Parts: sequence; structure tokens; C-alpha cells
Amino acid sequence: EGVLVPRPYYAAFEFDLRARAALEVLPVAIRRGGFEASGYYPTADALEAAYASALSRGIAPRVLLLSSPNNPLGFCYPEEVLAECWDWAESKENLHVISDEIYAGSVYRTPADGQPPWTSLATVAARRGRQLGPSAHLVWALSKDFALSGLRVGALYTENEAIRTPLQKLNDLCQVGSPTQAIVSRLLTDQLDAATPRKLWCAAMEEANAARLRSRYDRLTAVLDQGGLRYLDAGAGLFLWIDLRPFLSYGDSGPPQRENSGSWAGAVGVEEALLPAREAEAERALYLRLIHEFGLLLT
Repeated sequence: EGVLVPRPYYAAFEFDLRARAALEVLPVAIRRGGFEASGYYPTADALEAAYASALSRGIAPRVLLLSSPNNPLGFCYPEEVLAECWDWAESKENLHVISDEIYAGSVYRTPADGQPPWTSLATVAARRGRQLGPSAHLVWALSKDFALSGLRVGALYTENEAIRTPLQKLNDLCQVGSPTQAIVSRLLTDQLDAATPRKLWCAAMEEANAARLRSRYDRLTAVLDQGGLRYLDAGAGLFLWIDLRPFLSYGDSGPPQRENSGSWAGAVGVEEALLPAREAEAERALYLRLIHEFGLLLT
């Protein structure tokens, strides 16, 4: 069994899904050319191609995992993209959708900046006048928006009783400790005494976090603009997707041709595993050069 994940994706999904859950990671190649955010939006056609490919290899896709805001792309999927993916998933038998919304509180640019607003899958459901149902689920945690990964506190929202019941039993073995619960309760309910009208501390913290992220984004992109480096406009999370292809060095022979160029033409976000050996070597050489010559660790 496997999990469909649009490329590029959070590297730790490989460990979480494969090593811990014994599932196959099924990367979804997005077949749209160009270097703009829309080129990375998953589509029903791309999902169908990955689904069919998995079946042909004897792997049954059971989950579509969507991350919005996205790590590592740094933007939110528009509502229509989420809706298209959900509609496609519901057309399949026994296929669940997990909406990873762990950066939902770290949105720092708005539609006024040309960014799509963050939309929860629950909002898509509400605007359709329906519930999520038994096959759509949301996850969030304190680890990113509050920088509190050490507390190990997260949340799953599901309307599927067959999933909720065993997870409640699992909590008997890995409960959040009472001191941590007390800290989190205070964190989410404390109010600012000086605020008029009264304001939750966590709301003020989210606003301050967004302002600081925006400031750092503006400073970083100003440097990239000065150097003529291309990047995707970002607006959420902690990431900026940069195009460093002009700095790859292949020697005198030029960049190698991709294998199966017909099927991968125009694909974006293709991982190193699918690259020809010389192209993978060029990427690694640039990665190491940035570390040793400039002290930059890019992931």
C-alpha cells in the first residue's frame, strides 16, 4: 500500500511513511512547465497518472497527502486546487485524503501581495455545505507555528469513528503529560492584560510571527533580486524555493539528457533519484560548494 505525495515534499515523509508505517511513498510528478507557483499545483491528471503507475507496480494507493501551506515551496494551494484534488480522491475506492496544515498559523503574505489565502480542507467542505466525511482528515501541531516541537503536541481532526477509536486507545500508551497539557492550555487561553478589547496572547503571537516572517522574506528576496536569482513567490511557512540551475557545472559536455524525456518533459520538482548520474553529481557538487565556500546550508 502507498501514499500519494505531490513533488517536491517534506523529506521526513520518507521516514514517517516508509520506515515507521511500512508504506510506499508514491511521488506525484506535476507535468506543467515554467518556474511559477501554478506549475507546482497538483492536478487530477497528475494524480491519476501517479495512481495508475502505482497500480501497475502492484501498489495500492490508500492516501493522498496534501501539505498546505507547503513545505518546501512556501505557499498555499488555492481553494480550487484543494477541491480538485479532493474530488479526484473521492472518485476512487478506499482512498483517503490527509490535509497537513501544520503551517496554517504562519501565513505572512495575503491576496493583496498576489498570494492565495490559506484555505483549510474543512473550509472547502463548509463552503460546499457538507462535512469532511469518513475519508478526509486534518492534522496540525504546535511544532511549527509556535516553534514548540519539543512539547510533542499535535491534533488530528477526523469524522471517521473507525479511525478515532483506535487512536484514542493508542493515547493510553503515548499520552501528553499533565504538565505539558497545563502549559498548552495556558498558552492557548491566556489573554493580554494591556489589550483593549481583551486579546488572546496566541493571536498576538501569530500576528507578530507573521510580521517577522514577512520582514525576513523581504530581506532575503531583496538579496536574491540583487543577485539575479529566480525564486517562487512565497507567503507562508519558513521556506523559499530558489532556482539554482544556472550555477550547476557539467564540464564541457553540458547538461545530460533526462531519461524517458518524453514522459518527464516539463516536470517540476523531480527528486535526485530520478536524475541522470551526472546531473545528480552536479547538484551535490553545488550543494557542497555552497557549504564550504559560503557557509550556506540549503535543503
